[in-house]
Amino acid sequence: MPISFSHNFATHIMGSSYHILLFTIFISLSVSFLFDISFASRGKTLDDGWTPIKDPRDPKVVSVGNFAVTTHNSQAKSSLVFDSVVHGETKSDGGTNYNLTIAAKDGDDTLRNYVTLVIDRPYQNSFVLVSFKGPV
Repeated sequence: MPISFSHNFATHIMGSSYHILLFTIFISLSVSFLFDISFASRGKTLDDGWTPIKDPRDPKVVSVGNFAVTTHNSQAKSSLVFDSVVHGETKSDGGTNYNLTIAAKDGDDTLRNYVTLVIDRPYQNSFVLVSFKGPV
């Protein structure tokens, strides 16, 4: 013979479980949101440690972007003309890695974006072009 519960008892149990579930979800989302804000306020991503560049017009950042285009031109026998750093991020790793999106003009004077990775080795007073891709 099946066991039956009164309607009020079942409603009370379901109501309590539902509220506990909602409360748990609310707390989880709140903690997750606060955790994300704390990492964002330090300018770092949780996954890979890259820090967004605050000012892409900073002279150091511009010199890295210009170096990337000049070096790419000499390696690829191309004639891109550096225009600006659109945005980028840095990561410290025994030097500073620059992951930049740069704007450059090609032979037909069209401005296009390129993605480049440059390592600044201050102890050797040199930059190293790791990659140059594009246009993107």
